[in-house]
Amino acid sequence: MAPRKFDSEIIVDGSDRWIFRGSEITQPDILKYFRNNLKENQKGIFIENVFGELSEHGYIHSVGFPCHVLAVHKDPENLIFYTDDDKNFIFPEFEIYQTKENRIIGIHSLNPKIKYSFDWNAAGQLAEFMDEENGSTYILFGDVKMELPIFEEEIEVPLPLNYD
Repeated sequence: MAPRKFDSEIIVDGSDRWIFRGSEITQPDILKYFRNNLKENQKGIFIENVFGELSEHGYIHSVGFPCHVLAVHKDPENLIFYTDDDKNFIFPEFEIYQTKENRIIGIHSLNPKIKYSFDWNAAGQLAEFMDEENGSTYILFGDVKMELPIFEEEIEVPLPLNYD
């Protein structure tokens, strides 16, 4: 059975707050559920709810960053990014960019609409693997020296025009 698709009336604002009908959602368990069930398709970003054989896709309007990188750790072979949607990503599948405003963001190559900002702790940990040279910022890890690209696209992901 196809999922029911609709506007969830949730907006992730420019300050990364989750807003429902004008009120901020602050309950940690609810935010964790939403982030853990955040999906995307060609139409946009949605929260997937599954109830037995029934499912629904509640689309959100994301102006800011619905998810965040909380920690960055190095193991012998990888840089690992730990996020508040209970995912662990490995560099370079988790792509690192800087915005025009010099903010560091991450995007997993399989879910490019769901963008992650770095909290202060994670940004400080990532800084250990960064270098600036001639006005450019680089990630240095093992034998890799990669210039951080500037993210030129929009951060915002609007609601779909239709839900068909």
